[in-house]
Amino acid sequence: MFFGNKAFWLGAIGSAAFLAVFVVLFVDFDTIGDVLANANYAYVAPSLVFYFIAVWFRSARWKFLLRPLIGKPQKSIYSVVVVGYMANNLIPVRIGEVVRSYYLSLRESCSAPAAFGTVAVERATDVLALLFFFAAAGLMGTVGVERAVGDISSDIPGGATVLALVALLPFVGVFSVVLVISTASTNTVLGWLDRMMFMVGKNLRTRLLGIAERLLEGLTVVSSPVDLAKVFAWSLPVWAAEAVMYYLIAIGFDLRPIFDSQMEFIAAILVFTSAANLAGVLPSTAGSWGPFDFFGAAALVALGVGQEVAAAYALTVHVALWVPPTVVGGIILILDGNSLSGLMKGAKANDQSIAGAGDSSSA
Repeated sequence: MFFGNKAFWLGAIGSAAFLAVFVVLFVDFDTIGDVLANANYAYVAPSLVFYFIAVWFRSARWKFLLRPLIGKPQKSIYSVVVVGYMANNLIPVRIGEVVRSYYLSLRESCSAPAAFGTVAVERATDVLALLFFFAAAGLMGTVGVERAVGDISSDIPGGATVLALVALLPFVGVFSVVLVISTASTNTVLGWLDRMMFMVGKNLRTRLLGIAERLLEGLTVVSSPVDLAKVFAWSLPVWAAEAVMYYLIAIGFDLRPIFDSQMEFIAAILVFTSAANLAGVLPSTAGSWGPFDFFGAAALVALGVGQEVAAAYALTVHVALWVPPTVVGGIILILDGNSLSGLMKGAKANDQSIAGAGDSSSA
């Protein structure tokens, strides 16, 4: 199903490349085993509590987005979200989001394309929240001001304050773009997309605009700056809870003494959270193996953490993120009388336009 898909091979190549660079730059096989052996994994178990708290906030946020489409849910949205993350961990090219939308349509009176549009809103506000955390770390005085760029701040008018405020620019820029798209009319956005794709063939452009129109149906749930602010507000505890998970695992790897203060340590965890998860936009296999590990470790190394420790920590966090939703999602599907392969087939048969958004060339 996937091997004839260009997106699959692009993701496979991306993961292989990032993993190769990760191993070359950060992994010393003579010492990383000792780092892993000496880590205190007792912190992993309580960290998983915060992971599932983050999933609860994701579910609450999605329920808020789905209100105009389904009203009060008849069944648990939490279960659907966990199954969606399981699918993302196992299926390449982000088809897990399609599966989640289709699974919701089976359990609620909801259009799968419209549900997929709300997932697009989720992804946009996730990026906003992560950029906000990165900016917050910059304002706390750690993002490269001393450890990564040394004396550069002293050569810039305004010094560290100006560098910290510069960290806000990506957040402000992305927030502005999302705000414009979410508050403009569907016809206006489609007109913009049509003009932007002037070099695309007519048939393909028509198909892409059709997909965009159906996705924009889900974006109608965010029709004002106030609505966008509410969704963004739901996104902050999602990533705060996940950052606490990373924080606890970092204690197990004894990262705290590396930093001069508790605030600096927290800021470093926020940098790791932002860098590792924003890397998910890059081509990779299911589960974002490669980009997550490379950029997470690179962020910590830039902030003064040893290479082997940063690599071992990033891998441990990634495994802790990957295993729970994969196992729990599988159990939920079994208890619900479904299977992942069945959901994939149903999603593709139910709506080719959504499947095309994630798997446009699958055979």
